[in-house]
Amino acid sequence: MASLATAEACDGNTSLLVNGELRVLQPVFKIYGQSHAFCGPVVTLKVFEDNVLVRELLETPGDGQVLVIDGGGSMRCALVGGNLGQLAQNMGWAGILVNGCIRDVDEINGCDIGVRALGSHPRKSYKRGIGERNVPVHIAGTLIRDGEWLYADSDGILISKTELLV
Repeated sequence: MASLATAEACDGNTSLLVNGELRVLQPVFKIYGQSHAFCGPVVTLKVFEDNVLVRELLETPGDGQVLVIDGGGSMRCALVGGNLGQLAQNMGWAGILVNGCIRDVDEINGCDIGVRALGSHPRKSYKRGIGERNVPVHIAGTLIRDGEWLYADSDGILISKTELLV
């Protein structure tokens, strides 16, 4: 799947930006992983300081999808670490967006996936298995729904209701 320059996508899709079919996330995420530009259909997950469901999803074939994790913006522990980054790469996920923290930054930076997170934290998360899959999540000023498309590069992150032409 080819990546798309977010600045060019914004310039070429003004009408989609105006009507809300294309949205720009607030610039609050740090860039991790080897893939600085990535895109794919979104799979949503809503958890809070608990990454059991994150692992369960990343153990399934990613098929070029992007896992969007709403961790409630918690800065008290990490939801994704090096083992999960490697798992995501091995299972074919294009990327992971975490509204929260990651850890094992050096390991994640060695993975051939794109990762965006609010920051890093050395503490691991709880293991309770509590959360919701495939639900709308509100992250960085926009509502993101399962099945929408995420486009990320060094300029920012876009969410589109449909796949954009490259």
